[in-house]
Amino acid sequence: MNYCIYKMRFSTPLHCGRGDGAVDLTNNAMTLKADTLFSALCSEADISNCADELISAFKNGDILLSDTFPFYDEQLYLPVPICPLKPDVKFDVGNRKKIKAVKWLPACDEAFSGFHDYINSGNMFSTDNIKTSFAKQKTDAKNCIGSGNDDTKPFDVSSIEFEDKCGLYGIIACSSQENAAMIISLLKRTGISGIGGQVSRGYGKFSLELISNDNEYAGFIINGLENDSSSFVLLTSSLPNENELEMCLEGAYFNLIRRGGLSYSLRGSMVKKHTQYYLSSGSVLKHRFSGDIYTVGKNEKHDIYRYSKPLLLGVNL
Repeated sequence: MNYCIYKMRFSTPLHCGRGDGAVDLTNNAMTLKADTLFSALCSEADISNCADELISAFKNGDILLSDTFPFYDEQLYLPVPICPLKPDVKFDVGNRKKIKAVKWLPACDEAFSGFHDYINSGNMFSTDNIKTSFAKQKTDAKNCIGSGNDDTKPFDVSSIEFEDKCGLYGIIACSSQENAAMIISLLKRTGISGIGGQVSRGYGKFSLELISNDNEYAGFIINGLENDSSSFVLLTSSLPNENELEMCLEGAYFNLIRRGGLSYSLRGSMVKKHTQYYLSSGSVLKHRFSGDIYTVGKNEKHDIYRYSKPLLLGVNL
């Protein structure tokens, strides 16, 4: 597979629900899951009349996506692996606040070696060069203009605004240059249209920047993706298919996240998608899995799909 790492530099606030079923517009997440990216790409492909080609490439595993993660300047960050301390290791109580504050690790050998030493010794690793804040949340008051004699109704919308030199990045694996070109083109168009919620109000617009594979952090990620290790950090919130589930969960440490929501389509009405529970990115697995593209609904024109094919980073834990 060929790997492409891209940055999303947001020019407007980002509103993206956490996918946990809350319908309050103040429910907001900082990062975008792969299934959200997939849905946005399919919408853009529908406009460009290449949706069938795109979905076929995803189903065949010719294109794979990661969730998005934060970056600061040249530093790319990955989720802290969901991995407990080894048996008989005593927790570093004195540094519990510092440990709790670290949600992301720089994608480099030094940071992951430090985390490896921490779970094997219980001693806190150095956090001097680890950034813990990438964005701030803000809440704006909006008005819904009533029809007829109905009163205007105020409501709040929560959004994310990234700090200077910060944004989101993602990873794409493609089997061919043609597929890579198609995805990059669709991502650029998505940046113009906007991603997430409230795009009609101008939210979620970004510019796309490709990262050289010679970048130190990109190199660490690509090496890990090609590494057949004894442990893997899941980089895509996803769900193994039925035949893989038991094997995949053997010896795994994971969190579950809810994936639901509504489907918006130019070729059909709005449909509530079936709810599923995915393994979150950052989960630590002992076995690879293939996942699937799940059918989660149907409107009068076409099936509705949810992305669930993983990228797995080989690590030494």
